[in-house]
Amino acid sequence: MHLFEKVVAASWPPSRWADCTVLVAVSGGADSVALLRSLAAIQESGPGRLVAVHVDHNLREESNADAQFVAQLAQQLGIEAIMGRVDFELSGPDGIEAAARSARYDFLRTFAMDSGARYVVTGHTADDQIETVLQRILRGTSIAGLSAIPRARELEPGISLLRPLLSIRRSEVEAYLADLGQDFRHDGTNDESCFFRNRLRNELLPLLREAYLPQVDQSLLRLAIGAAECREYVESQASQLLAACLLQATDEQVVLDAKELGDASPFLAKEACVLLWRQRDWPRQAMSREKWEALSALIAGDSPAPFELPGGVRAEKKGEQLLLTPLS
Repeated sequence: MHLFEKVVAASWPPSRWADCTVLVAVSGGADSVALLRSLAAIQESGPGRLVAVHVDHNLREESNADAQFVAQLAQQLGIEAIMGRVDFELSGPDGIEAAARSARYDFLRTFAMDSGARYVVTGHTADDQIETVLQRILRGTSIAGLSAIPRARELEPGISLLRPLLSIRRSEVEAYLADLGQDFRHDGTNDESCFFRNRLRNELLPLLREAYLPQVDQSLLRLAIGAAECREYVESQASQLLAACLLQATDEQVVLDAKELGDASPFLAKEACVLLWRQRDWPRQAMSREKWEALSALIAGDSPAPFELPGGVRAEKKGEQLLLTPLS
């Protein structure tokens, strides 16, 4: 067994998924090809199956060739391949990359539910983690944001999104593929500096390594690990606070004990509300710092007038109760 495959097996023991359907997101790039090759190599016998899923965003002239490459690779490995195509709105507020990512995950989520998959795995590496941490630092973020890409999260009830390569550097990925004599597709748009993340990868990180701190990659990874540990602790405390404050929860309305919520630290009270928003699947993208502060002021009684939050959630305080009512 190749050392790379041993590392992947240690990260995600094949015994855990030997009886599951696993969807492997394969773009054709080095990271996802290495992921598919390594999982195919370490897969144990059992009722489970690997399925290579390629999603065509129809953004590049080479898209058809990428799909053909993935289909041929899956055939060589004896793995089922699913070719998907997504259309999305190019004029979204977060740009093309974010819109494409959202459409891709929507496709993976839907196909996972339809196929009864237990896991969806992607080829994100430590380099993706480094770029994400730096990007969020520059744009401004919270402790949760500094923890960057989680190794695992729930995609849907019973379906986990997993990233087995998150501790592996991209140089190790390319060395593994070279040892196998395995080619891969190169996305030329990654070399273009018109996208913010590409400029970080191609210009800023090399500058930081050369002129400021050669160990900047390791520093950013340590920051992400420390932030993730803080986030886990805060989330556990926020979960306890939310459970203690929750008086009623229906599709029509959520009622919280505003006094107990207000007695907690403002930071923890906000995190409890963030957790509630996530649990209720209320829109969080437009919940800026100012909106959370307005909600905190309402809880504290500093702003008694009810108001509507982004996504159509009406916030109102009656006595010592906070009423949150979805209006749509």
